[in-house]
Amino acid sequence: MTRVNNASSTGATSSAANSVQGNGLNDVDMNQFLNLMITELQNQDPLNPTDNAALLEQIGQLRSISSNDQLVNTLSSFSNTQELTTASSLIGKKVKGLDVKGSEVNGAVSSVSVKIDEKDRNKRSVQVHVGTQIVDIKNVREIDRVE
Repeated sequence: MTRVNNASSTGATSSAANSVQGNGLNDVDMNQFLNLMITELQNQDPLNPTDNAALLEQIGQLRSISSNDQLVNTLSSFSNTQELTTASSLIGKKVKGLDVKGSEVNGAVSSVSVKIDEKDRNKRSVQVHVGTQIVDIKNVREIDRVE
């Protein structure tokens, strides 16, 4: 009978399990999922292997997850680009809104910037500058043209 050596697969399982443990299954990336699936296949009972239909179902789910992830990334990128384009068109226009501290802002937009989240570099917010005040593009409430 062949002996299954799970010393190399244990490291993959424990590192992936540690990542999953703290963040939940929503934060499992493609590599972690593949490592878990390979470890599962390596450690399956040779007398009662995983059903081929179940394996194909898992692969189908993996493809679906990957496609959804790519779609979310594409839509997020498109949204960021659209917000930046919209904010750029506000330069020189008078806006009303709320600054980052929740105070009312009323004045002409002088510039636009993109703030990147320190914890997740993929999260970005577009901001317009009115004098010394900063307004998130989502907090602009009214736009007037400057006469």
